Amino acid sequence: MNEEGKLLIEFARNDDRYRKKAEKAVLHQLVQAIIRENIVPYEWTSDHMITIPAKEADVHVEITHRYTLGHIDIDSIQWKSEPVTTAGQLLDLLFQQQEQRLKTEIADSIDNYTLALAIAEKRQSDIHTDASDVFEYAKHPGIQSPLSFFEQWVIQGHTIHPCSRTRLGMTTEDVATYAPEWQGRPQVIPMAVKKGLFQKTGASPRQILFDEYPEVEHAFYERGLAPEEYELIPVHPWQLEHTIPKYYAHALHDGGLVALDRVGIDTAALISFRTLAPFNNQMKHHIKTAVNVQMTSAVRTVSAASTKNGPTLSRLLEGVFEDLSYPVSVMKESAGIHYEPAGDNDNRHFLQKNLAAILRENPERDLKQGEIAIPAAALMAESPVTNKLVMEDLIDHQKTTAEAFIKQYASILLPGILTLITKYGISMEAHLQNVVVIFEEAEPKRVILRDYGGIRIMNDRLNQFAQTEIDPSTNLPTDNPAELLHVFSHALLHNHLGEMIVALARKGSDESRLWQPVAEVVRETYRTLQKETPEVAVDEPLLFSETSTMKALVKMRMTNRFTENMYVTTANPLRTRNEVFEP
Repeated sequence: MNEEGKLLIEFARNDDRYRKKAEKAVLHQLVQAIIRENIVPYEWTSDHMITIPAKEADVHVEITHRYTLGHIDIDSIQWKSEPVTTAGQLLDLLFQQQEQRLKTEIADSIDNYTLALAIAEKRQSDIHTDASDVFEYAKHPGIQSPLSFFEQWVIQGHTIHPCSRTRLGMTTEDVATYAPEWQGRPQVIPMAVKKGLFQKTGASPRQILFDEYPEVEHAFYERGLAPEEYELIPVHPWQLEHTIPKYYAHALHDGGLVALDRVGIDTAALISFRTLAPFNNQMKHHIKTAVNVQMTSAVRTVSAASTKNGPTLSRLLEGVFEDLSYPVSVMKESAGIHYEPAGDNDNRHFLQKNLAAILRENPERDLKQGEIAIPAAALMAESPVTNKLVMEDLIDHQKTTAEAFIKQYASILLPGILTLITKYGISMEAHLQNVVVIFEEAEPKRVILRDYGGIRIMNDRLNQFAQTEIDPSTNLPTDNPAELLHVFSHALLHNHLGEMIVALARKGSDESRLWQPVAEVVRETYRTLQKETPEVAVDEPLLFSETSTMKALVKMRMTNRFTENMYVTTANPLRTRNEVFEP
């Protein structure tokens, strides 16, 4: 880390502005999770007051506004007439010592968010432009990958999780070196793995890296390695420094693993931290790496199942997406590879997932002139050009309205995804981080889905799906149509459109009017699908039922069931009679 970075860290730690803003944001996320997920008993004691039983006295949460899906705007939080100003205080009041782990995770998230706010202000001060909005700015020739630019402008992280910036296991210097909000540029190191010590699915990672990075091929042969004897696993530099030497020492010593550490692949960290784009290049593959660090709720390694299922599903579902008559596609996973320890090994699962990688096609590769790829998560970020939401910049650029923009957006996002569910039995977890939207003149034109994590497939609907070819350990297959729609409800209604609509409502738009075009698009999609599949009669009533489902993310974390889906029910925004709460 350079001296400027060290000085910025020190400055952020000593400036109360950033700390207070981070503390308040995380505290409010925690309160919202407690209420929406019914984590502890509470009571609405008036239209604008929630009372939560706590140690010695109740905690009183004064609300200024409540939204359809249970979002709340908080004015104040008090206990014994004293303000509660931190998430740590609230946890101490509501829970016993067993929640110390969550308290530690939240404290780490606050620390990292504090620093993120400081670096964001510094980065914004460095922007000098005549562009009227961030869309225009991103078209500047100096920004060779607008996607990476927008990915690295997501400062807060997860919109509803109080651990949105947790990186347990990393030092502050590590975060400042590798994190996307710090414009991290990890130098990925290719690790040669001897035959018999890896499992590969799809194309050869070695050949892809040779084709895209001739210097990697040169380094491979310079070490005297033979292509018929070794494959390559790209390794995140943090993982190479902190995990590989400790747990793979024997294989490194006897030549089973050979780090090509004289060559580094220059990348840009994306929102998920461990997924990396080629630096300033729109053609080469994205690389999903393993990092043995807890972020949000889980340790961000790469499971053996995902290295198998991603390329397999990319091949099996290729025809489905090609036949889809809507502007929705999927980011194909060309290759997956993981380490496979020799013989019986008590640490087999750990060793598999900590030395593994997936290579994905680059979503910017096939962009047409004038098109820009933006991750959906960036739409709620603050524009560095105007200080509005990025989404507002796009609306202003079009000279349209928030309602018209949401209709445009829903029209290109929902029909394809609903068709995948109802006609083909495929439910992709298309939350904000997993969707890349292609814009032309700030108007959404098509979407690209990424990451097969969380996908559910109903084989009765997808007849050509070969269940024997996938690893079932991720609970991918289902015979329950409601489970397909649970994935849709959480990912699309709650953690995608719901977040966008609430963000716009907080800027002055009428929330109920923003949900109306979404419901209209869904109904029109099912009118079309009636001609194609009888499953409409099953799915449509479920989708328009009285309530919708949302993952209880914090409750899952508190019960250590973060790999098992736990849901809570909320109002269904597709039922237009649901009124916006006005205290």
